[in-house]
Amino acid sequence: MDNDIIIAIFTGIEGVHAYSAFLPSVFTIKTFVETKEGRDMIREGEIGATIFLLALALVTSKLTKSPWPAVFALVAGGSMLAVYEYALYRSPYCTEDRETL
Repeated sequence: MDNDIIIAIFTGIEGVHAYSAFLPSVFTIKTFVETKEGRDMIREGEIGATIFLLALALVTSKLTKSPWPAVFALVAGGSMLAVYEYALYRSPYCTEDRETL
């Protein structure tokens, strides 16, 4: 297998790991985020993880002279943002807002 693809796969995996390092579990978000401040803290974690992932993607792509690490990282990051935003959508904070509408 081409080394660029192997590095790209590991870049994507590390991207997923970055989100888990910056953010609590999906269960924790869906169960315990009850305030605007809690929601804002989750979004801060998303921003931190995304910045880390973008830096990793740029450095890895530059070192390998290949776009594949950036592509894999962007797919992984987009997927993780979707997962965490869906968890926020299902959190008590957002659920209460939908019930009052």
